[in-house]
Amino acid sequence: MLVLTRRKGESIVIDVEEGIEITVLEASPGAVRLGIRAPRSIDVWRKEVILQVKDANKAAAAASPGDAKKLGEILGARRSKDKDKTAD
Repeated sequence: MLVLTRRKGESIVIDVEEGIEITVLEASPGAVRLGIRAPRSIDVWRKEVILQVKDANKAAAAASPGDAKKLGEILGARRSKDKDKTAD
């Protein structure tokens, strides 16, 4: 990991060709506000969001056969209700 010291208003450039620039907008004892300038084609994510999505995907992939059966019952019940409504 590269560690750099920057002050308010100072920037670093990640990729010169892509034009990715990170600027320190504000620094306080408990937080730092960063501005990120990058092309729209570049995804910028907060790490905690990526970790939450990964955890949710793992949990969804680990669904048990009982969960699938229960979901099928719920969807079947909804289909029955929808058919009854359209028959009226």
